[in-house]
Amino acid sequence: MELQTVGQGCVALNVHTPVRSAGEAASLVRAALLLDGLEPWPRMELELFPAAGGTLILARPVGGLLVEIADYALPFLG
Repeated sequence: MELQTVGQGCVALNVHTPVRSAGEAASLVRAALLLDGLEPWPRMELELFPAAGGTLILARPVGGLLVEIADYALPFLG
């Protein structure tokens, strides 16, 4: 993993292998924050950009309450 930008308000990582899940990306972001001496965020927004066998991860902290409707429930709401 090559650290690009690590700060309290955002993290950008260029990972030289595919990142296959949001959980894996979140773990990498938390590790990068810890390596830089910062507190890991309890919640974050992630964007993953796969390319050429690697992945660019962009992350920022998210606060407050978030409510999302599960995919399986969508047909019942339409």
